[in-house]
Amino acid sequence: MKSKRKLLKEIIDVIKISNKSDRLFFPLMIIKSLVTASLPFVAIIYSALILDGFIDALDKTSIMAYVYQMIIISGILLISRTMLTFFCEQKTNLIGLRLNSEISKKTLNLDFEQLESKEIKDKISSANQGVLFTGGIGTFINILGEAIENIISIIYSFTLIIALFISVDLNDPDKITRIFNSPLLGVGLIGLIIISLLLNFKIINNVNKLHHAVFEENIYVNRLFLYLLNSSMDYKLSKDIRLFHIDKLLSSKIKDYSVRTSKSYGYIFNKSGWMNARGGLLNHVVLYTAYTIIGIKALLGIISVGNVLLLVSAVTAFNTAVVQFASNISGAVMQTRYLALYKEYLETNTNMYKGTLPVEKRDDGEYEFEFKNVSFHYPNNDEIILNNVSWKMETGKKLAIVGPNGAGKTTFIKLLCRLYDPTKGEILLNGIDIRKYDYKEYIDLISVVFQDFKLFSSTIKENVMCEQDGEDEKVLEYLEQAGLKERIEKLENGIDSYLYSNFGEQGVEVSGGESQKIAIARALYKDTPLVILDEPTSALDPISEYEIYTKFDALVERKTAIYISHRMSSCRFCDNIIVFDKGEIIQSGNHDELLRSTDGLYYNMWSAQAKHYNT
Repeated sequence: MKSKRKLLKEIIDVIKISNKSDRLFFPLMIIKSLVTASLPFVAIIYSALILDGFIDALDKTSIMAYVYQMIIISGILLISRTMLTFFCEQKTNLIGLRLNSEISKKTLNLDFEQLESKEIKDKISSANQGVLFTGGIGTFINILGEAIENIISIIYSFTLIIALFISVDLNDPDKITRIFNSPLLGVGLIGLIIISLLLNFKIINNVNKLHHAVFEENIYVNRLFLYLLNSSMDYKLSKDIRLFHIDKLLSSKIKDYSVRTSKSYGYIFNKSGWMNARGGLLNHVVLYTAYTIIGIKALLGIISVGNVLLLVSAVTAFNTAVVQFASNISGAVMQTRYLALYKEYLETNTNMYKGTLPVEKRDDGEYEFEFKNVSFHYPNNDEIILNNVSWKMETGKKLAIVGPNGAGKTTFIKLLCRLYDPTKGEILLNGIDIRKYDYKEYIDLISVVFQDFKLFSSTIKENVMCEQDGEDEKVLEYLEQAGLKERIEKLENGIDSYLYSNFGEQGVEVSGGESQKIAIARALYKDTPLVILDEPTSALDPISEYEIYTKFDALVERKTAIYISHRMSSCRFCDNIIVFDKGEIIQSGNHDELLRSTDGLYYNMWSAQAKHYNT
């Protein structure tokens, strides 16, 4: 009972979601369903009247009156249905687009930590697959519309059947005639169809449960399959695929996942085929029983030829509507299960505490950041990445962070940017825990260029501004300062040129070094009191790196800046350097001070790199 109540609630929730997007939609859909369901019955009733008119030798005027009435009423209903169908389809598409965009909106509002978890990745995948493989809200709406049409058809046909069974003489002396005259026979016939409905509903429900079970079972496999499929079509990966013959590996894995899913779906198609065959056989038995009863009534002279047509049509319509209604209900239930995954994802709560304290707006740029006994390990992983780290960043100073790979440098930056919260300890801004600040106001203080930064297949201008409205002159200024002036001037559309060829042949392909310069221009454009370069120049040659760092040092002026670089020479202009190793700060000082510690890690790293330039 609880599961049924839950299911009913889920169906109502889906209807509410749709209605919230467009409040006119459901009234229009109900009117459309009423019109659509009425159309065949106009033809059925008037056909019976016209047929009886010919048999009873009615005058031509009376018969033609029936014909004209049928044409006029059918015409009005047809025109109305066409217009309503057009409006409903347009609104269904708009509702679908609005609801599908909610997945993107939700993903953008989740914590960064959540996006890296398998649970959330599976939720995103199941929400997308629920829409992709089942038609999403549009299919649910169509099923609901068909269900309303079938309910109206059931009411019409039920009324006709009962009316034809009770509008007879029950006092006929012949016993057989009295039996076939009895309204109870009509009720029994309808009861038989309803029993068939319930059995068919059970069969359809079992089939849909099988489909849903296989769908949930294959969520992870489908996610991998789609990833491999998209990878095989990603032109950015095409060089590696060809040079390293990865195509064979991709093809093999795609084939493997295809076989696995095919076996699962093959099993349910076979099983559901037998189930549906049993349901179809039962349905035909009931239908032919009804036709037999109608035939006997006609032979006994109980009903006219026109009423035979009317009754056969009504029984057929009733049976068809009942079976389709069972399918609609079962389909709506299955669709609701898929959309429940969509709804579940949209209701996913963020874990990170979002403070409300506004960040003080300071013209002097006096924002002091401090790590205080900070330790950290990633979720679902006990390995300590940072261990009891404490460091205060002086306002307006340049800090370099160095250390071997895996020492915790980038994790330090991620915590500073509040992509993660510390496992222990706290990070302070002007003496206050950063968790207490309004999250958006806090991250507006920081510009970062990560080593694994991404550019979008949009215009160069939009990649730098990260918004629709901005200052073109400012974009050009920072692109020039990043060393891209000549490259931009050569482009036909300048900063309005699209990056990459995802959306057209006019897209511009940029080198790794050029893309890093665009990312640096983006960080400068944001104009924040703290600027961080997390190994952004790894794809640049030493000369280009030196030029950018020299310019960058001048550009950031009194701002606080943090640099992470494997090239030790890039650290020389920094006011302070901290050396990470195994998640701890093991050395600090300026370049000259650290070189005097000849047994220190910094000296060893500097000496190792210096050998390459001195030989």
